[in-house]
Amino acid sequence: MKLVASVTTCVLVALALTIGGEAQENVLTRVAPSMLECYESAQIFERDNRLPMTMNMLIELIRKVEDTPGFQQDIRQLAISMLHRFRQDGIVRAPGVTSMSGVIPFSPTEFQFTKHRVLFSRLLPGNAVNFPNATLSIDERCALHFMLSNSIDRRVRGDENIRCSQLSQYRAARVPRELDFKDRSRLRSNYLGDNEMLEQPEMDRIREHIKKIKHKASSAARLEMDPDEDHPDDEEEHPEATVEGGDEPQEEPIAAAGEDEETGEPLEEDGALGEIGDVSLVDIASNAISACPVENGVVYTPWGSVMAGTVLAGIAAGLEPQTVQLRDLMSRSDQYRSRQVQPMRVDNRWAATLSGDLAEVSLLHAPSVANNVQVGAAGAWNRTVAPRWYFLSQREHLQMTDTEIRAGIDGLLLATNIAEWRSRANNLRLSQVLDMYYSHRGVFNDTVRSCNRRDLFTTVAPMQQLREQTVAFSTVLDKEMQMPFTISQEAIINFSDQATDALANYIPSALNDLSCEATAIVMNDPTIWRTASDLYIFIDAAWPHRDAYSVVSNILDSLDVGRFGTNYTILNARDGNVIVNSTQFLSDFHMTYTPELHQSLPNGLNIPNVFRRMREETNNVMSNERRTNNLSGRSKLALMIVHTDRVSEGDTNFAIQHLQIFREEVPDLRFLYLAAGDPGRFNRFVRDERRDVFPLRELESGSIVDTVRVQLSPVIHRIQQEPRRIVNPRCGHDWVQENWGSNSMNQFVEPRGVNFYRLHPNYFFRQGENRRFRIQGHGFATLTVCHSRWVERPRQNSTENRDSIQCRTINTDAYDIDLSNACDGHSVIHTCPPLFVSVEGPLNPPAVIRCSEPQCRFPDNARFAVVLDNMGCFSSASRTVSSLLLAAMLALVVALFKQS
Repeated sequence: MKLVASVTTCVLVALALTIGGEAQENVLTRVAPSMLECYESAQIFERDNRLPMTMNMLIELIRKVEDTPGFQQDIRQLAISMLHRFRQDGIVRAPGVTSMSGVIPFSPTEFQFTKHRVLFSRLLPGNAVNFPNATLSIDERCALHFMLSNSIDRRVRGDENIRCSQLSQYRAARVPRELDFKDRSRLRSNYLGDNEMLEQPEMDRIREHIKKIKHKASSAARLEMDPDEDHPDDEEEHPEATVEGGDEPQEEPIAAAGEDEETGEPLEEDGALGEIGDVSLVDIASNAISACPVENGVVYTPWGSVMAGTVLAGIAAGLEPQTVQLRDLMSRSDQYRSRQVQPMRVDNRWAATLSGDLAEVSLLHAPSVANNVQVGAAGAWNRTVAPRWYFLSQREHLQMTDTEIRAGIDGLLLATNIAEWRSRANNLRLSQVLDMYYSHRGVFNDTVRSCNRRDLFTTVAPMQQLREQTVAFSTVLDKEMQMPFTISQEAIINFSDQATDALANYIPSALNDLSCEATAIVMNDPTIWRTASDLYIFIDAAWPHRDAYSVVSNILDSLDVGRFGTNYTILNARDGNVIVNSTQFLSDFHMTYTPELHQSLPNGLNIPNVFRRMREETNNVMSNERRTNNLSGRSKLALMIVHTDRVSEGDTNFAIQHLQIFREEVPDLRFLYLAAGDPGRFNRFVRDERRDVFPLRELESGSIVDTVRVQLSPVIHRIQQEPRRIVNPRCGHDWVQENWGSNSMNQFVEPRGVNFYRLHPNYFFRQGENRRFRIQGHGFATLTVCHSRWVERPRQNSTENRDSIQCRTINTDAYDIDLSNACDGHSVIHTCPPLFVSVEGPLNPPAVIRCSEPQCRFPDNARFAVVLDNMGCFSSASRTVSSLLLAAMLALVVALFKQS
């Protein structure tokens, strides 16, 4: 019986391994079948068509998967299935192979794939069988693939003469002339398929010029990219190279400012992608190496860009940690015979993060540089507003770039702590971990957060353990990786030590990421500001597409777009038509607002059309609030992004009259203007001209991103500071109240967070019995509640009108504000001040974390209720409309009389 049982067990294990091997398609030596869709279509593959490579976008896509109806995978299962479904490192284009039927000229042949295969076949096993593919569109699925898969594209693009000189740390070596390359095997293949840039005139002209030079003379075309050489005049007009097709396009030139990615400023771009003179000629059809290669798998964060696949691998390893003996990771024929190696163990948390990348440095870089091991390679984005291209500052020593270093530290930090966090919050989500870590709040405290990574490095990665794990994984990788030399175990140990020392020296001296203090929303204020708004953005299509796109992208990326925060709608400022339907997804804007769509839109601003659209939109919202008994909890803002149009006298009169209607019908609606030229021309169309009108200078080439970020900061802060709207839903858009009673809604606030609310006097103007505003605690945490009739953002430690602010702490009890006679002494609604309320979370997370419902953005959120009792509906909107109609009729009669 024992023999039968043993045989049965062996068969089952073998079967399981076979099934697992078949399911792990991302370790195949070709592009995984599920990822081919990202390479088969030029439209999908084209980088400028992809979703932005940002952490916000990655979190949004993960959250969309988690919100799939019926989705039941926990954080460990999702992390593993996502990595196996979308990550495949080392994919590069094959030299000399063009796309054709049955042939995709891409394969995982770069050095990153060996480590990838070891990790996902032995240390992070699993599959993506249960991943809900149908939840995401092909654009979203491919965005995840490109975000999570690491490789470096070294091919010469043709824009190096402009692009590479802009990198802040230009360390690239001079590229020798083609005649000097007697040993062609020394060069990395970099051939571009003929079909790649067939519709790119500038690139075609370069190719033709190269062919003519080679045909006329025996000397080869010059390949220099040395920054010391003379370059064409920067002010000279150069033809712009654009892409309409091809497998991998040249980037559309987009103006940008700044020098290094560490300060959040991207590369400057202009219309020139190369000059066809002798000096700057680039042989893009030869086996040359770009002076500033493109790194793939990178996502942008304000605290330094990271390799997203490494971060997720760290989380996955931390949720299923394994410490495996060396002999169990190596095939029998490759097991090292020395007894000194056998005690070694590989920790998958280290292998998936820092020691994995250091092993590549130890094996691929250290042997060729003697005692001068280098780690780190800085880079910069084409722009940090909707970034898609990440350029490295050097062409050599790329085994461990800055993005990999940051991701290695982040991944190891998350791997080390994730089990403890999960024990505190059983339903912890993957999106929540990333959302907390890549923000000012941190994961359950203000210590473990990405802006502190440099300070936490020595704590999370003790040098001795880092050395040991690097040696162990280097020993495994040495048996798996095909290298041009053979090294001994003693050399592996020596090289691993050198690589570890190089990293320890590099991080404090060269990894100059922005600090937590430098990126604080309000200096010296640890408060976490969250935006919850219904935002309507009207775009004047007279702006160039790239300018309008950059402005809107920056605004949306800063306002907590998502089901926990801001909902937005994009409309045309001329006809008021909807461009992007009301949505809570950033991806909808990026996939919808294309240059082609922008070109089809009418230019200019027509205030009557804008106001009519806003009245229609707000009527629908207020009717829906009555139908669903919803107190709102979101601010309501209309932002006009205007070019140089002026407003006619007739439209001015229309605007002033209808602003009065809005004030009666939708008292919480605020109009904001972001305008080129003289913004003062819109002062009469807002509630507060000092706060609601902003200048927007022309976004000139070479300074667009810096200009956008600097100019939009006041607008973003204004939107963030707008109090959340609280309404009596029984009023609806017609302000007819059919019944009285109590209404409530649940709200949430996080540790160190604060929510500000405003209730207009339209709901409590006249005297009423038992009329009150209540904040009811639910016992999740101790909350501080403040209210005022004069201070818009009342807080306990406020120095503004301190005597007019009242505060108290609550837990399971309630904070009641009596409004039975709150407008006594005021004869009209507009003279009676609103009620302003703030609810502030505790400084530290509660001991028991219990926020597990779908409405919880974070597990340590505190739930409370906003309750309205016996509110009324007081508006003179009907009288205002009647008077305006009467005035209009009188004006018409006078006009007709004059004509007669």
